[in-house]
Amino acid sequence: MKKQLSILYIITLFYSYGFAENLSVDEKILQLETKIRELEKRVEKLESGYTSQSNTQVVKPPVAKKTPVIKEGVAPIEYKLLEKKFHRTENKLVERDDKIQLIFNFTNNFSKQIDVAYGEITIYDKNGNQLLSKPIKLYKPLDFFSSGKIKPGETFRRTIEIIYDPDIPSLRYIKDAPLSDLRVELRFNKVEFSDGSVEFLD
Repeated sequence: MKKQLSILYIITLFYSYGFAENLSVDEKILQLETKIRELEKRVEKLESGYTSQSNTQVVKPPVAKKTPVIKEGVAPIEYKLLEKKFHRTENKLVERDDKIQLIFNFTNNFSKQIDVAYGEITIYDKNGNQLLSKPIKLYKPLDFFSSGKIKPGETFRRTIEIIYDPDIPSLRYIKDAPLSDLRVELRFNKVEFSDGSVEFLD
């Protein structure tokens, strides 16, 4: 492109200066050479600016950093099912529904305090058939004795409740079956930390 512009400009200048009878041949050649050098510098500047602009358009996405854990080889949020209870509502004015209660111990294996974690609980029978799947929200209730933050390495007890409907066979099975006949899995997919950062888990 640079060469083509130079040739075009030479032809234009040749015809422009060809009719200037007051200039000698050497003067005309000198002016032509000066204009060609100016044109070449201008083309180089344009090409350099275009290359620089093209390079700035290549933006690499930031690499997501994983929050360090304080305990290797286990889940970032570790859990252990302790027992299963059935809570029957005696006063319908206070509580409308009977509930299946699953009591867990949870441990924060992240190196930062957790505000809340989101995930899903799935329950299977002893043959591997899925009985229930529902979203869960794990947090530590605020009271006079604690800040509500889940500290690194802290283990605390939390109950997950399932509203009971006797007309649903799978819920009747979960209510009546011993824990040995149930497989309960929790999977967390999003964690909000106390410093305002958020991490999505695989």
